Amino acid sequence: MGVLSGDSSLVKNETTDSIFSVESLGTRIEVQVQGVLQVWHVWNKGAKDKLVLLHGGSGSWTHWLRNITELSAAREVWALDIPGFGDSQLPPQASDVDDLVPYVIEGMRVIAEGEALDVIGFSFGGLLAGFIAATDRSIVRSLILVGVPALGLTGTPLALRGLRSDMKELEVQVVVRHNLKVMMIANEDMINSETLELQQKNIARDRLKRRRIARGDAMLRLQKDWSCPVFAIWGELDALYKGRIDEVRERLKDCDLREFNIIPNAGHWVQYEQATAFNACILKILDRLIDQRTNHSSTRRK
Repeated sequence: MGVLSGDSSLVKNETTDSIFSVESLGTRIEVQVQGVLQVWHVWNKGAKDKLVLLHGGSGSWTHWLRNITELSAAREVWALDIPGFGDSQLPPQASDVDDLVPYVIEGMRVIAEGEALDVIGFSFGGLLAGFIAATDRSIVRSLILVGVPALGLTGTPLALRGLRSDMKELEVQVVVRHNLKVMMIANEDMINSETLELQQKNIARDRLKRRRIARGDAMLRLQKDWSCPVFAIWGELDALYKGRIDEVRERLKDCDLREFNIIPNAGHWVQYEQATAFNACILKILDRLIDQRTNHSSTRRK
């Protein structure tokens, strides 16, 4: 069972080929956590530094489709299907992000093999990463937040449209395109057939429907318990923070925030819409972290 398992009617050849070309370069790892299947994908296994990618809501590892190849060139990259999304099962009684924390921590311990991990969390995945970093300081050695919610800056609800089971394929595509434009991607010209099909497939496998914590301010409290360096990346045109991007940095004042990066001409799904700029930004951060660790290690040996 691969990442494209499930309702294949939503996935056409173009997207299947695109996903397979990235997926085939890595390895699918299935982990049983308290009897619940957790699916990871790893690239460049055996490389020195482990990097974990946590996708956004109604997503899967494919939220990182345009980033994995570059990020894994010199690192061991692990992308999780967060429990309740993609191919990972939903834990019993789980209804929101806080219920997933012990399961993901246990999964991370399995893949970490005793190492601390650099973690990149996008949107809902960033919120999850925030909970994890506050719960188990030993496993997260750096935290990179990408367009995360729960900063107490929720504004007017976005005009998203719902899907119905009786909709025909064309109707589904119209709704998905609308929602991508309203929430995820600033430049509508970037929404092509691949984007639509990828999004439809991910939505169809979302079993954690009623997520409320993301609408509050949980990250304001969680950050006080983080002990690792923190980096932030936001799309300049992120619809969730329209006209308020400058306020985000202030909301992260209670953690060790090293950098706050804004990617121009990008919406909420910044790593997909402006992949080249995003990848360059991430690689600079990771290279800088490696240099700092190397220098620190050399100083300690002296």
